[in-house]
Amino acid sequence: MSSLEVFILTYNRAGYLKESIESVLNSTFRDFTLTVVDNCSTDNTEEVVRSFDDPRLKYVKHPENIGGINNINSAIKMSTGDYIVLFHDDDLMKPEMLGTEYDYLEKHPEAGCVSCLTTNFNEDGRTEDMRATYDGECMMYTGHGLFDAYFDKGPNTVCPSIMYRREMLHSNGFIFDPKVGPCCDIKLLFDIERSGCGVLSLNKCLMLTRRHEAQDSTMNYFPMHIELYDYLDKDPYYGPMLREKTEWKLNKYADFSRALSSLLIKGTSDNGKIRTCEKTLRRVCGGRVKDRLIYDAVSAGVRLCPGLMKKMYYSRKKGESA
Repeated sequence: MSSLEVFILTYNRAGYLKESIESVLNSTFRDFTLTVVDNCSTDNTEEVVRSFDDPRLKYVKHPENIGGINNINSAIKMSTGDYIVLFHDDDLMKPEMLGTEYDYLEKHPEAGCVSCLTTNFNEDGRTEDMRATYDGECMMYTGHGLFDAYFDKGPNTVCPSIMYRREMLHSNGFIFDPKVGPCCDIKLLFDIERSGCGVLSLNKCLMLTRRHEAQDSTMNYFPMHIELYDYLDKDPYYGPMLREKTEWKLNKYADFSRALSSLLIKGTSDNGKIRTCEKTLRRVCGGRVKDRLIYDAVSAGVRLCPGLMKKMYYSRKKGESA
């Protein structure tokens, strides 16, 4: 029987961590170990972990903070199981997630990893199920199928839900590459299918993703994705494939430049960083002339009349919601 290790990567999330650990330990699949890898938290994370009395649970704390991506890679390096899951400290597993993914990897030796969909849930209780962009029970991506799908209809994988074959990661030297930035999990999946292994996506919501303002992907959604596009554009293998996605690039610039314009107007983010992001996005995606002109006009307006731009923005929002 193949062995399974689950890792929860954590840093100062004691308030969420207890629920996350409980969700893993309550899995219907029972034969696994769970290691909480603590990136030198300064809150009561250790106390939360020690409150559990379960022989499957282990605790590792780094003596100093090594960064979020390096913390993930430390779990990969210390792993010894046949299959591994790198889970988030603020998300929850549904009881059937581990067993379902385990069975699929057992039945599909050609797959290097398997992912499922997720149900997003907010602090106010609202939920929304992620929907696959394909029909059927599952999809096996090979070659550069996942790359094409990602830059066509969007992602069908969720990072903390992924169960990897450890030997596949170790033998290829695969890690979460810090040079890619926070979206290095996506680049890793592209590399897995490039290596000849399949990336299997299940059309089932088997985990719960917590949405909150302290979340990296919430605070930095646009910069982290633009950083990914920039990295891929410069890569000798992925760059030519990305440059073929003409329609995607035009639409992505339109969507992201509008969002960046809104952030400029609201003044809730670092405007210098936003303008740098737009320049990178423009270089990678090009964008339609009208979309670039709209962004330029908004940017100029914010510099010259920030109060008026904000007033116009919220007045329009109020009108749209009326």
